[in-house]
Amino acid sequence: MVLGEVLGQLKKTGIRLTPQRQEIMIVLLERFQEGGSPLSADEIMQSVKMRYPGISLDTVYRTLATFTKEGLVRELQFRDHSRRFELVGKGEHHHHHLVCLSCGNIRKIPYCPEDCLERTRKCYPEFEISDHSFTVYGYCPKCRED
Repeated sequence: MVLGEVLGQLKKTGIRLTPQRQEIMIVLLERFQEGGSPLSADEIMQSVKMRYPGISLDTVYRTLATFTKEGLVRELQFRDHSRRFELVGKGEHHHHHLVCLSCGNIRKIPYCPEDCLERTRKCYPEFEISDHSFTVYGYCPKCRED
């Protein structure tokens, strides 16, 4: 994904493209391109503040909520109740995460445990599943060495 594609997606949604919103999207895109872990709103704000010192955390949260509602960004919530955000890449496959309980490092699991989801549907056919998440908690190799 490149910046032009992301900005094109934003324009298609009809979201007004302010400089701050554009910068938030750039921060998310750079993290996506690096293959890095999802970012907290505070981490995003700190990056955006370098160019827009007056941006508030409230503005970042409102922008992230707008992007999430439009399907451009995915909001994730982990065991420590932290909310993190990642760009939804065009054509990107649904994925889940590994979270280190010691250092907090987050890595993508490149597949979805569909069999678990299917078994859940069979056990609870009356329940309409609209979304799901799967997070594996443990210790990364670096933290296991310590």
